[in-house]
Amino acid sequence: MALIEVDFDPADVITVGVVGEPGNRTFFLEARQGHSTCTLILEKAQLQELGAQILSILEPEEGHSGFAPDPITSPESPPGWRVGSIQLALNAPGGDCTLLLEEMPTLHLGDDDEEAEAEPEEDVGNLRAARLVATVRQIRRLGESALRAVSGGRPICPICHFPIDPEGHVCPASNGHHPV
Repeated sequence: MALIEVDFDPADVITVGVVGEPGNRTFFLEARQGHSTCTLILEKAQLQELGAQILSILEPEEGHSGFAPDPITSPESPPGWRVGSIQLALNAPGGDCTLLLEEMPTLHLGDDDEEAEAEPEEDVGNLRAARLVATVRQIRRLGESALRAVSGGRPICPICHFPIDPEGHVCPASNGHHPV
């Protein structure tokens, strides 16, 4: 079990953000409680899956117009550690949600130079975690913002479904002969 380094119960604000240009972006989750801020780095796929899961689990608010808040473009504090696992729990009696974010284990190379493989550290007791408790409405808006943040990336090639770089795209599905 990871050591709870951040425990915001309740969190005043939970939001997501993105820094950088499409193709070279860093995604993060930021939570605030009073004057304390926690900023953690996520992978794009993690943020996309978190947003999709939140929206599939939580019902939309009555009268909700589908407005997703804009992702923030600069973290309030320097990003901390990289998130490895994410757990979301709905606390039905209290009507709130708990988001548990655990640090990604660091990898080290094996001692054998010929077959150096990355292996996770065995001592996972040193990993950090953040526990964020928020209302269902806050978590639902987090899901909407997460999907909005990841949607602002590079356009997707209609043939190979890979991202198109700003400098151009050599489509592997057409051996580079199809104009994109």
